[in-house]
Amino acid sequence: MQFTPEQLAHRTGTCAMDKQVRNWLLSLPAPERVDFIKRLWPLNFSHALQLQQAAQLSRQENQQLLRHWLSSGHHNTAQELIKRLEPLLGEETFWRIAAQETVTTAMRDFLNYHGKGRLERPKKH
Repeated sequence: MQFTPEQLAHRTGTCAMDKQVRNWLLSLPAPERVDFIKRLWPLNFSHALQLQQAAQLSRQENQQLLRHWLSSGHHNTAQELIKRLEPLLGEETFWRIAAQETVTTAMRDFLNYHGKGRLERPKKH
């Protein structure tokens, strides 16, 4: 069975069908998994994050998704990005990437708010 992002636009990730979605996603080559998750993001960012965690992606692919999501400007996702990707990538890597990306003012403000100012903290030498 093949799924489309549109089919998952209103899914919560907690039903029996969602296990089928995760198994199907794992059957795809990694670049196709990344592409599918990117396409789902604007429709259902919460489910996209759940699938990203289940997708068994490489560190580089997870970093690529973080960069993509930060630059997409959906500032209301900042808290979930921190909650789910900071533990996965590590605090230092997550905040280094966040500081390097060009983000909207709103995204920067929300990252700082939910990240307790870590985006603006001076780097330790």
